[in-house]
Order: sequence, then C-alpha cells, then structure tokens
Amino acid sequence: MKHFARLLLTVITALFAGCVPEELCFRELPADDPNAPLVIAALLPLSGENRMYAEQMQEGLLAAQNKINRYGINGRQLQLEFIDTKGTFSGSADALKLAGDKQAIAAVAGYDSEEVSMLIPHAAKMRMPMVIPLATSDYHLQTSPFIYRNSFSNIQQTEVLANFLVHWRQKSRGAIITDPTGDDEYTREISRDFAQAITDIGGKITMNITLEANSLLSDGQLRSMLMAEPGFILISARGKRAAEQLKSLRQAGFTGIICGADCWDDQEFIFSLEGSEPGDCVFTAFFNEENSSREFRTFRKEFREKFYHYPGACETQSYDALIFLAIGLDNADNLWDFDRNWRTIRNHHGVSGLYTMLKKGEIDRTIYLKTIGVDRRSGKPVPFARFSKKLQHSDLKNYRIIE
Repeated sequence: MKHFARLLLTVITALFAGCVPEELCFRELPADDPNAPLVIAALLPLSGENRMYAEQMQEGLLAAQNKINRYGINGRQLQLEFIDTKGTFSGSADALKLAGDKQAIAAVAGYDSEEVSMLIPHAAKMRMPMVIPLATSDYHLQTSPFIYRNSFSNIQQTEVLANFLVHWRQKSRGAIITDPTGDDEYTREISRDFAQAITDIGGKITMNITLEANSLLSDGQLRSMLMAEPGFILISARGKRAAEQLKSLRQAGFTGIICGADCWDDQEFIFSLEGSEPGDCVFTAFFNEENSSREFRTFRKEFREKFYHYPGACETQSYDALIFLAIGLDNADNLWDFDRNWRTIRNHHGVSGLYTMLKKGEIDRTIYLKTIGVDRRSGKPVPFARFSKKLQHSDLKNYRIIE
C-alpha cells in the first residue's frame, strides 16, 4: 500500500508537470526487430490445484489471440506465453521472472483471489499492466495502478445478491455461514461484504458463524441459527464444502433461501448435490449459457469448432480479458495511454456480458443470478444450475422492483 501511495503521488505530480514519469512507462520493446510480436504473459496455475480451470482459461485466451491477430496490435502480432505459476508463492515468483526474461509487456493474471494476490504486487515494478479475468477480491485494485479487471468484485456481487433478496424476494433477515476450507481469503471477504450490503439496504444479519476448517455446523449452532427465523442464509464456501453445508441446512429443516457467490457456479458444487433436494437457492455468476447476444453466439460457435466443446465462465472471461488488454495496448507505451484506451470500453458487448470501464480500474458489468433446478426423471434427484436474472451493477440504484 505504501508503494501504491507513492506511485499515486508521482502520477498526480506528473499530471501538473505535463510529462510521463519513467515508472509509468512500459517496458521497451526489442529495438533490433520492429516486427517482433508483442509478448503477453498468461500467468496461470497450469500445474496447481486449479489446473483444470487454468486449462479452460488457456483455451479462451487462445481463441482471443486468434481474433486479435487477424488485425494485430500496432502492426505487430500478439504472442501469448503461457507460464505456470503452480499456484504457489515460489511458483509465482519464478513465473514473473520468466515473463520478464521473455520481454512480456503485459499479462493476464491467475485464476482465484489467492493466486492473483501473489502476482499483482509486482506489476508496478515490472511496469506491466495486468488484467484479472476471474478473481474477485476488492483488495487487488488497491495494490497497484497497473491492475485492471474484467471480473466483478466481491462488493459488487454481494450488493447484487443482497438487493435481490431484500427488494425482489422481500427477505430482510438472514444469517451467514463462513467455511474457510480451501480459500480463507475469499470466503471471509464474501461474508464481510455481504453482511455490509444487507445492512446498507436496511436488512439484518441475525447470526454470523465462521466454522473451523473441514467442519460442519454443530447441532447447537444449527438450532440457534434457525431459532432466529432467518429468511435466507448465505453459505460462503467453495465446491463440495458449500454443497455439504447446504445439505446439512436442509436436513435440519431450513426451508428459506440459501444463497452463495460466484464460486457456486462450478461443476464440483452442482455434482456434489446429486441425490439431494437443494430447495430455494440463488447465487451470482459470471457466465450465462443462455446468453442470446450476437457476440456470445458467434464466439460459442467458433469456440466449439476449434476446441470441440462449448465454453463456460473461465473461457469467456479469459477471452474478454485478452480482447480488452489488446484495446488498452493500442498505441500505448505508458500507463496513461493504456488507461485512456481502457476507458473507451463503454457499453461494450463482450462474450460474458455488457462492460463499461470506469476510473481507477473499476468496472460496471453484467452480473448473472442463477438458481438450482432438479431433474427427477430418473427417479433420483439430479440438481442443475439454471439462469434466473441478470442486471448491471450500476442499475442497483434503480432496483426497487415490485412483482
């Protein structure tokens, strides 16, 4: 944060001086070959525990590279360098060094919030703009002015979820369960931001429980939580852990709304619910497979032809991230030019949604809400995610819907 404050002071000073300070100028391109490609580093956990998601991101980035190279950037081709961070501190450090050695001028950073947090503090030192496709931590934009995102933030998604519950579903009292297993930083931030969002619009959190890692609610905790008669319960947890917590609430007799954040939009979570009746649930998501926009339909068809399967959140978010990064780099050799270009992205239909880029790396974009349906045709409940609603974060100020 101290480095960020010093850099911000430099920017303000330079604005009045009318010059671009060296620390805001991008790395110089190789002088010996004016036609050399622009190298973009894709810093992904290709051998980490999130390698499956990294592979999906890789396909989205390759699809974007193909589109960009039909025209190029500043007369040059774009060359992606996929560099494995391994999802660790040491792996991230090695990946950043390798990106420097390969003379990368920009990067797409990581998968989840914890992995991205290992990368972005180095963006300013390397004078390299980094775009975050999927990590949602609000802390990231405070780390360096070189950081941009096409993902929504935790504050944004919890505000959408809170407004939906209070204004659409007319539920003003709820509880929160935080299960830090597997991602302590993300789950705690979601719970904190959701509690604040509910309070800000006049709701009330009756109980907020943080579990020990790998544990479920005790019988006493369940009784205390349900005795307060919550209309909704947020489960801040990932994958299988979220499914286990959800099933324990239903088995205890809770019939209200159970909600979650974007991490629920994941096959592991849905598959772990098989055989159960999830009931009334809602969660936020980056991706809507029912998206009817021309941009998504075209992308979906071309992606299927190239990779033999349909894209999901990782592929579409990564595709948009690289397209936007290319827009930012157009005739830009410093952060001011990049930022000016970046903020020309207004009411832009990407393949994941509608985007408008704001000051200081902030973003207004589409946030989807999904519910959980159940297929009972086989005689065994088979839950599945289904699209319910979408809205721009900026529309919240007008979000007083009466049905």
